[in-house]
Formats: sequence, C-alpha cells, structure tokens
Amino acid sequence: MNKLDRLLNKADQFKESGKFKEALSTLTKANKLSPNDPYVYLSYAVTFDMMEQFEYSIKYYSMALNIKENDPKILTQYGITLCRINRVDEAINIFIKSIGINPDYSLAVWHLAIAYKVSGLYEEAIKLFEQCMTSEYDQYFDEIHYQLGLCYFDMGWTLEAIKQFNSHIEIVPEDSWAYLSLGTCYFDLGWLDEAIKKYKEIIGFDPEFIPSYNSLAFSYAEKGWYSEALDVLREAQKIAPEDQSGRDNMDYIESMIDDGSNSLILLKILIEICKLRQRHESQNI
Repeated sequence: MNKLDRLLNKADQFKESGKFKEALSTLTKANKLSPNDPYVYLSYAVTFDMMEQFEYSIKYYSMALNIKENDPKILTQYGITLCRINRVDEAINIFIKSIGINPDYSLAVWHLAIAYKVSGLYEEAIKLFEQCMTSEYDQYFDEIHYQLGLCYFDMGWTLEAIKQFNSHIEIVPEDSWAYLSLGTCYFDLGWLDEAIKKYKEIIGFDPEFIPSYNSLAFSYAEKGWYSEALDVLREAQKIAPEDQSGRDNMDYIESMIDDGSNSLILLKILIEICKLRQRHESQNI
C-alpha cells in the first residue's frame, strides 16, 4: 500500500468515526501529495455529504468527474448524494450511466432500484430488487424483502407486502421499522387487533421506538378507544418529551372526540407512516 492509499484509508477511518475535521485534514495532505487524483476528490465529496454540507459535496464530485468522468464508483456515490437532496431524477440518470459502464456494479443497481421506488416507478424498482436476490448482491440480502414490501404496499398490494415484510423479519428478527410496516399493513386491511398486537410487540422489544406508540394510539382510536389512545401517547411523551409527534397526535385524537368521528384516522396514520419512512430512509441511504 502506497502513501496515498494509506492517507485515504486513514481519512475513511476518521469519517466512519465522525471525526470529520481530522478526515478533511488528512485529505488535504493526500491532495498535496496527488493533486489530480479523482479519488481524493471523491473522498472529500463523501465527507462533506456525511457532514450534510451538500453544496461542497457536489463541488468535489464535479472535480472528481472532471478528471475521470466515466468512473462507476464516482458516478454512483454522486447519485446517492443527489438522492439525499431530493434530486432523484438526476440521480436516476447518473445510476443508469454507471450501470451502462459496468452492468455488474451492484451498488449502482441497488440505488437505482431505491431511486425508482422513491419516484413511484414501482414495477421498475421491483425488477431490480429481484435482480438483487442473486448471489452477487449478497450484501443486500437483509434489506431486499423490506424494500419489496414497501413497493408492494405503495402499489396497494397489501397482502403481498405482508409476505415480504415477514420474510424480512425472518432474516432481521428485531427490525422495528419492518414490524411497524407490517402493523400498518394490518391496519390498512382493517385487521385492528392484529395491528395492535404487532405495535405492542415492538414496544416490548424496543420501548423507545416512538412511532410504535403513535401507531398503537391510532389503532385504539380507530376502534373508538380514545382514552386508551391518549394514555399511550402520554406514555410516549414521558419517554421522548422532545418528540412533537405525540403532542400533535394527541391534539388530533382529541379533535376526533370533539367531532364524534374517526373517519379520517386511517388516512392520518398512513400519511404519518409514509412521512416517517421517507425521513428514515433519507437518513440511511
């Protein structure tokens, strides 16, 4: 391993441990050593992405691509950052270009599937996720069924989504988000008792996972059990007093009591779950 590679590895270690100042300092040394190396600029770009300084990140991707415009690794990482700032259409074109250069580059295929799903191109996304079930994509095995479940749910194929979420849970037994999505499927089908059971199950093994309290409260409210719903939300407030969602949901349920109607609760919970899921995924691309 030469000196430049050692510096890049050291910068990666700093990035992964959240020591961004040290990572940038190390990259400055790497840049002085090799001022025209595209992977130094790529490392800068990824570092600024992790710091959520996306303007600088885009700048360094451009510098890297000016030197090596047809590099699948640089293109794919650039696409991932574009997705994180909601420039998904641009990202899709970047991923397609990357795959055109190297059809076997699994990272580009996976993130193209994610981008298709985010864009509502579910059939295209499903084809790519299913492609990722082959042995070359083994690093994604613990996520494929979950992503397929999300696609099927958003398409309205709730029973198929349930199968996929259950398959995911067999691989990742305590994924709170998968349990939450499974409970939402039950709620969507009107299987309130099953949904309540699932949300309680999440609270049992992950008592600080606030979305499960909100969903449990909505399930109670859908059955007309308003007092129980509000008690659940008060418990959530004790656990996470800084979380505004519990307070907002308490106000919403109290307004339903005043109106004497719960007809909008299903829509409300589905919207809330979609927002939470999008926020969760954007933080973990």
